[in-house]
Formats: sequence, C-alpha cells, structure tokens
Amino acid sequence: MCPGLTSPGARLPAEGEGYDAGMVVAVNAEGKSNACMVGMLKMSTDDIRKVNKGVGVETVHYLGDGLWKLDVD
Repeated sequence: MCPGLTSPGARLPAEGEGYDAGMVVAVNAEGKSNACMVGMLKMSTDDIRKVNKGVGVETVHYLGDGLWKLDVD
C-alpha cells in the first residue's frame, strides 16, 4: 500500500527521478540491507508520492513464500 512507501523512514527516488509503472523493484525493510520483497510497480514512484493510497507495488516474490522455501537438490 502506498502509505507504507511514503511513511517516515521510507525512501523513494527524488521526484522527477523516479521509476515508471511496470518496472520491477526490490523493497527493503527499514534498517535492513537485503530485500524482503520483489515486485512490479503498479504506478510510478512520483504517483505513489502524490496519490498516497492504493496498491503501489504488486508482490512477485517475498521472504518465506513458496519460492523461498523451494527445496532444490
């Protein structure tokens, strides 16, 4: 949800230097160095900042999902 991406402690690219809808992005939890989710932007980062409601990133993969737990030998 967009409010989580614009909350205090969150970081988005500077306005005008952001990413377009449809781009694949990695999402890090505050204070963590590794991504906890990979997703596709549903709206540009400039729109996420301006609209600040609704779904901003569609989840593709997250820590602990089926792909994460996939056991490959």
